[in-house]
Amino acid sequence: MLYWVPRLVVSALVLLVLGMDLFPRTPVACTLLIIVGGLGLLSATLHLFPSEQH
Repeated sequence: MLYWVPRLVVSALVLLVLGMDLFPRTPVACTLLIIVGGLGLLSATLHLFPSEQH
């Protein structure tokens, strides 16, 4: 369970940055923020809906 803590913290940080509008408006910053946010959502989705074990 502890390995989910950094992922949750990063996801919360991304949401905070988006909500407070704290990141610079450059294409590189937007791209990196989208990548980190997407990875956080993917991790949360895989945690909530684990793949089937055959």
